[in-house]
Amino acid sequence: MPCRRPSSAGFSLVELLIVVALMGILAALALPNVNAGIHEQLEGAAEVIAGDLAYARGLAVSNNSNYRITFDLANNQYVLRYSGANPALAALPANPFQAPGGDPTQYAVKLDDLSMLGGKVQLAAVGTLGSSPAAQTLLEFGPLGGTTSADPTVIWLSAGLDSATRYISVSVNPVTGLASVNDFTASGPPAAIMR
Repeated sequence: MPCRRPSSAGFSLVELLIVVALMGILAALALPNVNAGIHEQLEGAAEVIAGDLAYARGLAVSNNSNYRITFDLANNQYVLRYSGANPALAALPANPFQAPGGDPTQYAVKLDDLSMLGGKVQLAAVGTLGSSPAAQTLLEFGPLGGTTSADPTVIWLSAGLDSATRYISVSVNPVTGLASVNDFTASGPPAAIMR
């Protein structure tokens, strides 16, 4: 009499792989249509801006003078320049991130040129928050490291399209001049500072 193998009550490997593949497809369809890299893009751009703000603050403190960052939302860029009274400080120190042959009196950063961000990050708004929020185009650091504004300055960045647009902001304390990156959010800047 031939030996009969007992039947197993489990699934075969092929059946299990088919179920896992179907679950993966269903999960991909169920996720909202948001670019998975938007958070990283915004966070990377915010960290670059916070670093450049710290650089400007450091120059102001070390040279006992004023340095200004001017934001150009239309061209998605910002420019650091000396704004004090000593013409000997007009040329900025050599910077490895500055374009070769560029103007030594300014350090310009175009967010569109930051390829490491992996996508389109926009300067959405710059403004001061306080009793009366207002749009700003510049942020100036003084010799003690603080800003020349009495209110906190906030720089908003955006990425994504339409309902998938997300924001992150960088806040600058007016007394210390220290910048901090805020949380990733779906809500943008207040209407009072939008241009």
